[in-house]
Amino acid sequence: MQFQQSQLTRSTQFALRKDGFFVSQRDGRGAVDIAVEIPYEEVLPIQVEYRSAVPRQRLRWIGFGVWGLFLVLREYFFSFRPASADFWVYVGGALFALSLVVLYVWQNWWHQAIIHTAHLRVVLADHPRDRQALRAFIKQTEDHTKAYLRREYAPINPLGLIEPQLRRLGWLHELAVLTTPEAQALATRLTGRLPGRGFKSMGQKLEALYVN
Repeated sequence: MQFQQSQLTRSTQFALRKDGFFVSQRDGRGAVDIAVEIPYEEVLPIQVEYRSAVPRQRLRWIGFGVWGLFLVLREYFFSFRPASADFWVYVGGALFALSLVVLYVWQNWWHQAIIHTAHLRVVLADHPRDRQALRAFIKQTEDHTKAYLRREYAPINPLGLIEPQLRRLGWLHELAVLTTPEAQALATRLTGRLPGRGFKSMGQKLEALYVN
């Protein structure tokens, strides 16, 4: 399972491997910016954040280009000189190029999809064509990671040390790998006590009863 996005300035690839979540990001020349495999133990929680931000510096340069084109047009229209055919070709080409720049900036700089894991943040372009595939991949990654953690860490050994196993169950419950009933049932099997079932006698809280 993988997801890939290509842009003029960078390309990004996510992949689910046997023991971890692989992230690769290269710039427009192919040089590696990020190439890391995150262990599944460090992936959750994973989520997508959509952000819209207008970079003022780049917007200023686009504004200068539009203003320069306006000055050229004003010079020709108010000088009472007939515009040649080549002039209109140049104007049309400039407007087309400017439109492409604005479109690229709109899709790649002003709208971002940011992937957050427990220890990593990766910025993508929020392309409408990629949204459904990206959300589906993130859901697959979350499900795959939870299945891995459940398989590797949820089994308990009543004959082993209890405290480390209880901490492990708490960690799995915090990551939503185990539901509350599942975590309580495993803790009961491990300790032989019903969690949260203590009782009071003579004003003092007594420990829960053993069920084993």
